Amino acid sequence: MLRTRPFTKQRIYGMGFIVIVVGLIMMIHCTFVFLVWVPYLWMHTLFATISAIVLFVYHLLFFNLLVSFYQCIMTDPGLVPPNWGFYMGDETKRRRYCKMCNVWKPDRTHHCSICNRCILNMDHHCPWINNCVGFYNRKFFIQLLLYVFASLLVIVLSSMGPLIFRFFWRAVTERHMPLWDLFCIILVGVIWCLSVLLMFTLYNFIKFHLKLVLENYTTIENLEREEGAKSKFDIGRRRNWEQVFGTNPWLWWCPWHTQASRPSGDGVRWRVHYTRVIDEDEELPADEDQRRGR
Repeated sequence: MLRTRPFTKQRIYGMGFIVIVVGLIMMIHCTFVFLVWVPYLWMHTLFATISAIVLFVYHLLFFNLLVSFYQCIMTDPGLVPPNWGFYMGDETKRRRYCKMCNVWKPDRTHHCSICNRCILNMDHHCPWINNCVGFYNRKFFIQLLLYVFASLLVIVLSSMGPLIFRFFWRAVTERHMPLWDLFCIILVGVIWCLSVLLMFTLYNFIKFHLKLVLENYTTIENLEREEGAKSKFDIGRRRNWEQVFGTNPWLWWCPWHTQASRPSGDGVRWRVHYTRVIDEDEELPADEDQRRGR
């Protein structure tokens, strides 16, 4: 069931990481907007138009970044439904039981020692969002990574011209530069280098998580997989993607849940790609053994 994550003492104590992330985001944002491009808006030249276009595109990405970040923090990743698993029905498969939460654990559910509860389709616990990444907020986590990368890409590419001609050129040609201007040049240079560093850091991280989504693995399952093994939950790349991003491609960018953009499924029951796997020590039925011997 989709719901907002309640605030507990643990969540309040973990907000320190959120403050660091928000501070870093706002430092890069304010430097890029107010020191690099806003001054061009007051010029009656082509630069004013370019500045308006750059800022418009950037703020579209930045708005979605903030919304997805909020959703990552506040969306409950998934709670095991009350009384789930007590009625087995016709199922004979073995079920796992969590002694900490006193609940039966559906497939792909794991107990988080930090959140002190079981999480549906748990991927990992992320301190930067002070929340687990699970069934209901994994989409927002992937979106956050993509929107951060896209925003940084706009910052790095669009800042190169102003950084070289407006800031560094002045630093070389002017002998006596006001202290504030010198501070701005240093700050913009540091922010640009930091943005490049974050981009390279995020690139492989994003590539890794997109690969997991397309192969229908979580980070925890990936740590336990054998080399070259496919997930039994792998039902094709398109359907794997829909289990995280929803069935409507037009809403895959949308950092909130609607009926058409919510994850496909309920996080409890999973479609499985059935393959016949026989262990080496498993004894084959007589008729099957005869057929294989032919």
